[in-house]
Amino acid sequence: MPPKFVPAEAFPPGEHLRDEFTERGWTVAQLAGMMGRPSRVVSEIVEAQIEITPDLAQALSVALGTSTQLWLNLEETYRLHTRTHGT
Repeated sequence: MPPKFVPAEAFPPGEHLRDEFTERGWTVAQLAGMMGRPSRVVSEIVEAQIEITPDLAQALSVALGTSTQLWLNLEETYRLHTRTHGT
């Protein structure tokens, strides 16, 4: 009998974001200020309450020195996983 397929776990992009700003010693408020957004927006991303839009991905990339595509890919991968596997 073939082994049962177990899909890899997908994490909300907010978990990666939290790791990034925490590792840099930043607070939610500091990151939000660098992004030109209210702290609530960063908190909602971290808690997976809102999706990362192209506009938010651009703001994150500028603040963190990453690519916009990184954030869009993390978002799309997570959303596809949740639609497919229902987490």
